[in-house]
Amino acid sequence: MNISYGQKTPTFLLAIFIILSNTLFAQETYEVQVYSSPTTAKNTTIFELHSNISPSGPKNETDFTHPLHETLEITTGISDNFELGFYLFNRINNGTFNFSGSHIRPRITVPSSWKWFMGTSLSIEGGYVKDNINNKYDADYEIRPIFDKTIGKNYLSINPTVDGSFTTKEISFSPNVKYSYMVNTKYSLGIEYYGSTGNPFNWEKYDLQTHQFYLVTDLYLDTKHEIEFGIGRGTTLSSDVWNIKLILGQRVNWTNHKTKT
Repeated sequence: MNISYGQKTPTFLLAIFIILSNTLFAQETYEVQVYSSPTTAKNTTIFELHSNISPSGPKNETDFTHPLHETLEITTGISDNFELGFYLFNRINNGTFNFSGSHIRPRITVPSSWKWFMGTSLSIEGGYVKDNINNKYDADYEIRPIFDKTIGKNYLSINPTVDGSFTTKEISFSPNVKYSYMVNTKYSLGIEYYGSTGNPFNWEKYDLQTHQFYLVTDLYLDTKHEIEFGIGRGTTLSSDVWNIKLILGQRVNWTNHKTKT
């Protein structure tokens, strides 16, 4: 995504989002995003702020505390087909700010010179995150294959993800899917799906699974900024009834930066 309404717009949208978070609630997820296959360009870094709030949490959780999750993601292109991402997870609840962990994420993509019929890349993410129930940190991981394809104005991405815990040894299948339609050169509208079915060899009962559908919009107004906004609806007792997500990003090309200075 390459987005901006000008310099003031991302700041304005973020201010509105923070104000809304005083009356709305946050979902228990630090990042809600379907990945595309291309890696970040070499000598370029993108700084992203992922914000997730939830007006209504899972129906089967009476003690859900509705925190606001803010994730800072910093991704740098190391080569033409390899990038390295770093995450800082933060949790805001009842006015209290808490650092909740961090991840590191290398990702490699199939070179375009191979001329595969679809974009293909592999992301492997690992680190630790705080379990807010027992107030302990859990070492965890995520393995995310990424397949996508653009046909005309239509775009489809599939992320059949497996994630798990090094501490508890639990694993889960968490498929993510995105379809979008490019309305014009600066705007697309789409649908995203996020699921978690439990152990890939022994799925949880349906009500214990999470299934979330989002209506999303992406803006592409320049090559330096990105904005993605989405509203999601859960379909199971364990899913947040409603979610709202916002991603704000800024790209920095270090080659151009050095040339200008």
